[in-house]
Amino acid sequence: MLSISDNAGLESKLCEALSRLELELPLVYEIDPVELGLACREMEKRIPELASGLAPHMNSILPSEVEVDLRSDRLGLSGRLDRLVVSGSVPSVIRTGHAPEDGVWKKDRLMLAGYSMLLTEMYGKKVSRGFVEYPRSSVVREIEIHSVDRSRALRIRDRVRQIKEGRLPERPQDARCEGCVVKERCETRQTLASRFF
Repeated sequence: MLSISDNAGLESKLCEALSRLELELPLVYEIDPVELGLACREMEKRIPELASGLAPHMNSILPSEVEVDLRSDRLGLSGRLDRLVVSGSVPSVIRTGHAPEDGVWKKDRLMLAGYSMLLTEMYGKKVSRGFVEYPRSSVVREIEIHSVDRSRALRIRDRVRQIKEGRLPERPQDARCEGCVVKERCETRQTLASRFF
């Protein structure tokens, strides 16, 4: 998806990208060439279907910059955005899994919320929408990014900070502690405030 820069000849561009991946993936990862070849032959069969499903969405996400590094010390956030749609500075993430029946997965929504805050700081204007590309399902979904999404992303940032500082965040009531390999070393603090917030 990152190598596609326009809507013309989408099917042939997907075929070219697959051929390139078949050559390049063994250079990056330890992959059995036979298994990779079998997987590529399966994908070749699906390319016409994928191209026809994705074609109507391509105008929404192109033109774009790809693999855009974003960082904010003030927000304590950073990341590499898959795609930045040039018109409107709209973030787009590419997911390799299947799309949900409706909307986007929660983790994808939170990721877009984080990117929207980074882009808002970078451009000085509010970024309130984004895209999630699910090429395997031939779907590109546009979502509105709400304040609750931004708030949740910041709470996750805070939890990550706590873990990096050696403090584990409060264990949720539905935590699956039985059978956990670090159960004995897991010490979470429960405060009066944490019960309410």
